[in-house]
Amino acid sequence: MGLVSAIYTSVNGLNVTGTGLSVIGNNIANTNTVGFKGSRTLFNDVLTSALDEVGNGVSINEIQTQFTQGPLEPTDNPLDFAIDGSGFFIVKDANNAEYYTRAGNFSLDKDYFIANPNGLKLQAYPADSSGNITQTLGDIQIQPLNAEGVPVMNAQATSTATIQLNLNASDDIPTTAWSLSPLNGPASGSYNYSNTMMVYDSSGGTHPVEIFFRKTSSTPNVGTTWDAHVVWNSMRTSNNYQEQIISNLTFDTSGALTSPTVPTSVNLTWGADDWDGDLVTPPTTPAAQAVAIDFNDSTQYASPHSTVFQSIDGYPEGGLVGFRLAQDGMLYGKYSNGQERSVARLVLAKFNAPTELNKIGKNLFAESSASGQRIEATPNTKGAGKVFANSLEASNIDMAEEFVKMITIQRAFQANSVVMSTTDEMLTKLVNI
Repeated sequence: MGLVSAIYTSVNGLNVTGTGLSVIGNNIANTNTVGFKGSRTLFNDVLTSALDEVGNGVSINEIQTQFTQGPLEPTDNPLDFAIDGSGFFIVKDANNAEYYTRAGNFSLDKDYFIANPNGLKLQAYPADSSGNITQTLGDIQIQPLNAEGVPVMNAQATSTATIQLNLNASDDIPTTAWSLSPLNGPASGSYNYSNTMMVYDSSGGTHPVEIFFRKTSSTPNVGTTWDAHVVWNSMRTSNNYQEQIISNLTFDTSGALTSPTVPTSVNLTWGADDWDGDLVTPPTTPAAQAVAIDFNDSTQYASPHSTVFQSIDGYPEGGLVGFRLAQDGMLYGKYSNGQERSVARLVLAKFNAPTELNKIGKNLFAESSASGQRIEATPNTKGAGKVFANSLEASNIDMAEEFVKMITIQRAFQANSVVMSTTDEMLTKLVNI
């Protein structure tokens, strides 16, 4: 190999080290890019032929993406997701092209789809209008939407009421006969204990329903019976108290409830003026509803009357106020009525050779023949990793390491420059001989 070849070799070295420096510069420039994965330059030596023992310089074998884990940083956005593992989020553009990313900075767009800052929609197993998770990958849109296109949770009427109480075994049977005044309700002294529960109607309005417990019999060595008078006023501005009696709540001598053993259905009807506890007339009269009242586990001990536990289902309409992500990747919408609803189950993509994914830019990668086809996995399955909400994965760039590499590349560039200068001097002397 002659001196001229030495010049070409040094030029080759200058070009390759320049590319290596560009890779380092790009890594450093993206130190603050969410989910960024740095690259490294892999070099090859070059031979002009199989018999060339000297070599002809260096070439770039591959600029390889490094998928080491980046640190997780907390945020205030519940739709910021961070992967701790090897998986990727799947996103789709307006042309239905799918890409993969580690950047989990998502939010709601104007149509309540979960999308990234570039408008690509996050793909997952979305919930249908009933909140059931489908097994088909698709966009995540918050459901249901009202007529104005705003996500709401519709009101749900009360259907069950579980009441656990203790009725005082020492109480006497009231001497005043039970009576229900259409104006004032139950007669004073005609019952032993009362309990109030708030019932939701089909429109989300609340109605106080009172249960008056009256001791009816007590037989030594046999047991005691009580009647439960369920009372409500379906029209508060009128003399219109309504009543249904649950007869013969029976307790044995040990104080355990023996009957009824199943919930008792009470049919509640509402008047047009009974709306949310005030005197405002609703657009329509709330529909009648059946409420199953369960007194199971109630007791009769010689201790003061008390309501130990009470659970009433149903709720008013609620607006979307936030999200909650479970460990299994289930995403729930949180509503102002205190309820939650399934939104979607997150899905991650896993690749056998992630370093062979094609970089697209904007933190996106595309599948290649060398990377293999994606493997779909929900969080915590198939080795795809965990997903954390209110978190973002920071860049995996180590600044100290990059500066060390930069110094090494710089010295290689300088050395190649020296080779070129030295070769040039030698050629000059050769020409001057």
